[in-house]
Amino acid sequence: MGFASPRAFGGVGFMLDKIAADVELRCAPVMSLEGASDLDRSCQSELTALLETLAEAGKRRVQAIIHSHAIQHIGLGTKTALKLAVILAYHHLVELPGNRAEQQSLSGRGGASGIGIHGFFEGGVLWDAGRPAEEIDHLLPSGARAATSAPVLMLRLPFPASWRVGLCLPKGELSHGSEEQRFFEENAPIAPDDALETMASLYHGILPAFRLEDLKLLASSLASISYKGFKHLEIERCGENVIELLEDFRTKGYAAGMSSMGPIVYVIFAASDTRAVAELRAVCAAHNARWLGCHGGLNHGARASRDESA
Repeated sequence: MGFASPRAFGGVGFMLDKIAADVELRCAPVMSLEGASDLDRSCQSELTALLETLAEAGKRRVQAIIHSHAIQHIGLGTKTALKLAVILAYHHLVELPGNRAEQQSLSGRGGASGIGIHGFFEGGVLWDAGRPAEEIDHLLPSGARAATSAPVLMLRLPFPASWRVGLCLPKGELSHGSEEQRFFEENAPIAPDDALETMASLYHGILPAFRLEDLKLLASSLASISYKGFKHLEIERCGENVIELLEDFRTKGYAAGMSSMGPIVYVIFAASDTRAVAELRAVCAAHNARWLGCHGGLNHGARASRDESA
């Protein structure tokens, strides 16, 4: 986020075994989208337009039913997961040819971050090296950049089976659409030195921590990133509730961080730590934050199946 290297954007992320998008498609005489009433209008419109595009390409109209999805606008990549799930399901249903790159391009996602794209298809812990800086005029969020290709995936590691992730949702400032774009316009690029320090924490801290299953290194690296550069600005924007919750978790020795643009806070801990879940829930309650549960990592990509009896 600072034009401090030959590449722009990039980062590290991981996938959870929490269902981000459960979508069912059925061939139908008229295209329709159901189960989307709690999605915002922008997402509904984009999904409807996507179904129309798929119908033109595959010559088959479908009824799309969204059975479940992650909460929007808290940093879980809900729109990316939904759009890719619809595309994957359609290709599976009508046996429409198309490789992963074509499906990504059709989704229009991945303009800035490639974590959601690569994570959907592969799962695990992912290092995305962004795009050539010479191709980027302005540092804007993924939703504000049309993407014809995904940012390059440099590395995929398995999420440690011995770790778990607790999710907490504090009361914080939500950011999406035009508000998110304005935040990027006002705060990016960051100072080159801050960008380089962030990269050092990512590549010599967070990635080795996952590879070595070193929770202590992960905790210190997540804390370092939270006090520097763009992530620090993101956390400040979300407000005191997020800042104080993160500090409380770190004071208790946990590896804690905030999702992209927040306000969701994640805490990574050893599955063998029998006291952790109760303590995390208690901290959430003390900060009037919503506990969203405990999850493992997801080390495979999205899956589609056909109901042969239908």
